[in-house]
Amino acid sequence: MDLHNIREDYKFDSLLEANLLENPFDQFKDWFETYQLLRLKDANAMAIATVDANNLPHNRIVLLKEVREQGFVFFTNYASDKGQQLLHNPNISALFFWREQERQVRITGTVSKLDNKDNTSYFSTRPYLSQIGAAASQQSQEIEDRIALEAKFEAFQQQHPEGSDVPKPESWGGFLITPQSFEFWQGRSGRLHDRIIYSPEGQGWKTKRLQP
Repeated sequence: MDLHNIREDYKFDSLLEANLLENPFDQFKDWFETYQLLRLKDANAMAIATVDANNLPHNRIVLLKEVREQGFVFFTNYASDKGQQLLHNPNISALFFWREQERQVRITGTVSKLDNKDNTSYFSTRPYLSQIGAAASQQSQEIEDRIALEAKFEAFQQQHPEGSDVPKPESWGGFLITPQSFEFWQGRSGRLHDRIIYSPEGQGWKTKRLQP
């Protein structure tokens, strides 16, 4: 399969120092809100990279659920592969790819677990079937086949019918990503892309431009 001739020229926008916001959280919110206006499915999708005990990298898509003053929140099962990897090694990289606007945001940092109050509060807002799915699934654990998985799901539905309270699994909860750096990438014509890095400096942030 030859993909050498798949090429795009990027002309949507530019990212110049004169237009940068001082705080990278504000810059992120500005870009994210602009992207949301397109009303695309899963606008809050982000790829997160973790490292296992053998120093092998793993990458998958999760959904951003909250932007706080301190960082970015997503939810998972702490007993899952990614949950265990992050509890063993809290370093993380997150990537947002907004193709339609030829933009990427890359965040590196560390994670910490949310407290049980936050976890329970968010779990209660999830759709019923999502609650059942989280309760029934031992995420990342092997199961014999699809039939067995659906049988577990149906058993939990019978145990907790719609309209009743579905208890949050003890191992289910959120992580807060505390950023140590942001990279904002804007595609430009001729592959002269804009790359701006934010890194902490004193009580604020400093920026620098990288060559593409």
